Amino acid sequence: MSHRLLCALGTLLVTTLGLPLSAVAQETEETQAIEKTENADESAKAEEDEGWLSHFSGAIQADFSNAYYFRGILQERDSFIAEPWGELYYSLYSSEDGPIRDVSVGGGVWASFHTEETGASDNPKSLYEVDWYPIISIGLPQSLSLTTIYYFYTSPNDAFRTVQELNFKLAWDDSEALGRFALQPWINLAIEINRTSFGNHKGEGLQLGVEPTLFEIPFEDYPVTFTAPVEIGLALKNYYERDDDDESTFGYLSFGMGASVPLAFMPECLGSWTFSVKGKGYWLNHTLANANLGRTMSPQVTGSLGLEF
Repeated sequence: MSHRLLCALGTLLVTTLGLPLSAVAQETEETQAIEKTENADESAKAEEDEGWLSHFSGAIQADFSNAYYFRGILQERDSFIAEPWGELYYSLYSSEDGPIRDVSVGGGVWASFHTEETGASDNPKSLYEVDWYPIISIGLPQSLSLTTIYYFYTSPNDAFRTVQELNFKLAWDDSEALGRFALQPWINLAIEINRTSFGNHKGEGLQLGVEPTLFEIPFEDYPVTFTAPVEIGLALKNYYERDDDDESTFGYLSFGMGASVPLAFMPECLGSWTFSVKGKGYWLNHTLANANLGRTMSPQVTGSLGLEF
């Protein structure tokens, strides 16, 4: 066979085999390109969804106590009390400089269950109180924050009629400025809008508090932090008034000690879990002492299981 014929047959063979192989290769490249584009789209969508979800945060907690005092006002002290609550926040704005550092909106619900069926005249008799409240929080320079909350205090068992109250709370996270000597001070202005929690008239009250860290036991995974919360409640106008509509400015003083420990054994995907115990006493003015069945001093012990995410 001549050299020219062999070349012709070889060319024909390569051409014949090359066409389908080229088609397959081209199809494979197109398929990979499509899959790559689809994967990129899915990845972008996942990042977009994750970015949107990252604006959410929240807290869930269950408190268990022997007594319930609302700003020094006795609600129940002869019962086992469970008080679960939860809050959800959404970050609208965040900045590292400027007069406003962040803005968040959210809402919460808080409930109080009593084995004593406090004041119950309707079912569910053990559910004494459920509070609903929208939240607007503004972060300010120097780790200050201003939180506005509008409370709807309701009673499912009809122990009391719904009270509405507007609150402005200014808090300072001074841990960066003072380190381990931080006090975590805060001040809250409460303005009753509809009905009243105590007395005959709608009023305004002021609460101030600190919760300094006393010391910490630095266990590797379970450090125990001890704090000393102190709070004072004052009447600005008609907040703790007597039957004759007169009142003293001082309402109550609460003080005590708390201990908290992170639950490091919980998976990180389930958020940050904490267990805490707090014991404190209430020193009440004469008006509140009468409402407390004549006792000027009252103890309260609370255990809490909390989750932040």
